[in-house]
Amino acid sequence: MSFSDKPLVKKLLHTRMRVNDLDRTIRFYRDILGLRVSRTFTSPRGSRIAYLWIPGSDVELEITEFEASGPVNVPPDLVHLAFEVSNMDETIDRLASLNVPVTDGPTHTGHSIFAFIDAPEGYEIELIQPLHTAPAPPALPGGEELELGSIGPDSSPEILSELSKSHDRWVRETVAGHPATPPEALLTLSMDPDPLVREVAAQNPFLPEEAFQVLSRDPKEVIRSVLAKNISLSEEIARTLLSDPSPWVRESLAWNEALPVGILDILHKDEHPVVRSAATFTLSEKNRPAK
Repeated sequence: MSFSDKPLVKKLLHTRMRVNDLDRTIRFYRDILGLRVSRTFTSPRGSRIAYLWIPGSDVELEITEFEASGPVNVPPDLVHLAFEVSNMDETIDRLASLNVPVTDGPTHTGHSIFAFIDAPEGYEIELIQPLHTAPAPPALPGGEELELGSIGPDSSPEILSELSKSHDRWVRETVAGHPATPPEALLTLSMDPDPLVREVAAQNPFLPEEAFQVLSRDPKEVIRSVLAKNISLSEEIARTLLSDPSPWVRESLAWNEALPVGILDILHKDEHPVVRSAATFTLSEKNRPAK
């Protein structure tokens, strides 16, 4: 039996999130989402720890507060937890009654409805209502069904164009990163309701300029950061990202060795030290004599 036939681990037991205010975080997950506190204790090193039971799951959520290690700063879009809900409309009404705003969505994908809310301290929560009527996969004119296994290095632009309309997010992600995906399909994928699809599209060096423009205005910071590292970034899009309000987007831009020196010179004078540091390194690499 190969290693892949017998995994080393059996199942996920818990995941841990460190916070600054344990009591506030417990109140959110208990009173808003309905998780139950299964146990609390203080570790030998002084960490305050709470385990939360998640309905319908064997996985527990461990919340930890350890003041001695310094404040917790969670960058935007770094991590989120996804929970299933029975009815999205009722969920949103309940959230409104609790004064919890929906930050993104609700979005319909064909097989689910999802929305995002903010948890305390920068963590994000995705709420998903599965739609149990599975839509038919896209098909070729002859009637042959297309699926993820249809995609390979030699996939034709015609097949990739059809697959870009799939209701399966994994299929759309794969198409978004494929070098042969037609420009019009990439433009559509750059506006996909699922941010993970847009993130993959932002990495594709074969994006049409209009898709670059769309993604440079994406509301998700992580997507703009990924786009900033794209080696096919035009000077016009680079200048758009120069004025991005997020220093992390500008830092990603500063690491892009494909940028003109003039853009890097501007980043070298950025108000944020991490941006200046990245630009300094990239400029030094570009000026290094070829071996």
